Formats: sequence, structure tokens, C-alpha cells
Amino acid sequence: MKPDFFKNLPLEIIAEIFLRLPVVSIPISKCVCKRWLHLLESDAFVKSHFARSAPALVFVGDSNQLKVLELEGYNPLTKYDFPYRFIGRIRNCFNGFLVVRVGFNKLCVCNPITREVLELDLPTDPQQSTLEVSALGFGASEVVCIKRRPYDDKLDCHVYTLGTGSWRRLEGIPFNYHSGSGAFVNGNLHWLATIGEDSSWISCFDLETECFSFFKAPPYHAQELPFIRGTTISAMSGCLWFCKVASEYESYGGRCELTVWIMKEYGVDESWSMEYVIPIDDGSTYVDPIKVFENGDLLMLVTVYFSERLFYYSNKTKTMQSIDLFGAGETSDRVKCGLFTPTFVSLKTL
Repeated sequence: MKPDFFKNLPLEIIAEIFLRLPVVSIPISKCVCKRWLHLLESDAFVKSHFARSAPALVFVGDSNQLKVLELEGYNPLTKYDFPYRFIGRIRNCFNGFLVVRVGFNKLCVCNPITREVLELDLPTDPQQSTLEVSALGFGASEVVCIKRRPYDDKLDCHVYTLGTGSWRRLEGIPFNYHSGSGAFVNGNLHWLATIGEDSSWISCFDLETECFSFFKAPPYHAQELPFIRGTTISAMSGCLWFCKVASEYESYGGRCELTVWIMKEYGVDESWSMEYVIPIDDGSTYVDPIKVFENGDLLMLVTVYFSERLFYYSNKTKTMQSIDLFGAGETSDRVKCGLFTPTFVSLKTL
């Protein structure tokens, strides 16, 4: 190949070549020449790359080093020392960004690929220095924080649009319980909710209209098992997934099992379908499905005694297998893991 081969190629062809390279090669290629730098930082290339980008795993452990691995093959994409210690689980991921709690009253929006971090102070009330965070959610370019007022026990919804630099408060939350990280599906963030004495609801917050609505959770859990404890809702393959862990002390059969429901038609109560009933380790408290394969196998993140572990479930053999990606030095309770899609979108452009 002649030395000036790439120099004479049209930018469109060069872009197509770069779109087929591993994520780790893009930052290196930016250093070759200004022509490539301008191409790889252009909006057109960044959008095209994200459209083709495959999901990846991000996790952080005792060392506070944030690592990103390919979901297929688990090849490393990047790692670096994160400047804060994570609080809680990694669940608010969307469009290549993570929203994580790093303090009692502080959030960070992070792009693990560009290593950019944006600090956000959680909203406060004029009458109180802090408010209790009941739930968080992230979708599109909106960070949503549900906070409980300590002086009257009511809930407010606070919305932060990336790039604006400020929170907006929406009053009058029409429910009395909110829990967990919001699952983003169909333009809505979803949480578990209790209305009055009825704990069998899922609340939806429309990010465009900024209005709340509700629909029923799967009927089996609402009628026979404690609803909130051991329950998670997730977004996968464009659908809502509802997962319930029945511990040995609360299940009738005397074993620990995971039941997974999928809402096949969004917002239609009758479309809930129970897809999996999986025996799992005693001590498991929460399960978050990460990927469903064509043969029905599942990759899942399981919280066992406050430590998060990856498991692969074979739909054919009905067995679970643990996957160790964290390394010998990252096996403590502080390991946190999540799923996101790598992007080169800069926080500075928002």
C-alpha cells in the first residue's frame, strides 16, 4: 500500500473505515493528523458511530477505577480512575452517559469513553438544607430526581435538562411511594409506586409533556407476594421487564426463585407475559437483566448479599453460571456494574 493511499481517499470512505474499528482505536486515530481529528469529532461521524455502537459493560470496584468491557467477548475498551466514589448501583444509563450518585447531595453525569464528568448538586428546598432522594431517572437529555420533603412527607419531582445548568421543580406527585432507578421506555421513565394502600402500580413520567400516568404491575406479584422488596423494573429490547425475587422465607415452595414478566404491548395491562421462572442462589435480593439472546438465554446482574455479580442463564438447560469479569482484586461488596452504549458525544456540546 502506498504511503499516500489514505491521503487520496474521500472523507466518506475514511469515515466508513473508522466506523468499523474498535472503540479504543478512535482516540488514537485522532492524534494522527488534523484532517482525521476534524472528521472523528464531527457531528456526522459521532452520530453514525453511536448508531452502530454495541452495548458495553461498565463497572467500578474497590479501587474506584472505572472499567468498560465489550459485551460480546468482554474485551476491554477503556479504564481510568474515577474522581469520586459511587453511592448505590449503576442503573441510570442512556445514550452513552451515566448518571451516578457520588455523595449525599451530589450527582455526576459521566461519559466513560470521553472520560468527561459533569457535577450536579441535587436540588434543595428553601426550608431544608437537604431532601431525601426517593428515586432517580435518566432519559433523553433529562435527569429526573424524586425527593421527599422531610417537613410534610410529600414528594416533588425535579427535572434537570443537560446544558441548562439548573433544576425545575414540578409539584403534586400523585402517589405516596417511589423507589429505585427509572427504566426508560417509549419516552417515559418508570418506577415502582404505591397509591394509597395499593402497591401494585408502575408510575410513568413522560419526559416531553412532564406529566405522570400509571398502569398496573403484573397481577401475580400484586396479589401473592410483597411487591416492593426484591422487585426491579428494567428496559430491554424496547420493552419493560418486571423481575421479582421471592426469598425462601416469603415463597410458598420454600425456595428462592426469580420470576420475570415482559410487557409485550406498552401500556396495556393485559400484555404482561410471564417469560421466566428461574431458581437462584439463596441470598439474592435484586436481579437486573442485561441482555436477552436470540435463543432466550439471559445475561443478568444479580445482587447477592449487597455484592453484584454477573450470571448467564441457559434457557435450554435451565441453569445459571457465574461470570467473573471483575478480577481477583475486585470481589468485595463495593463492585457496581451497569450496561450502556459507548458514544463519543461530548458533554461540552450539551
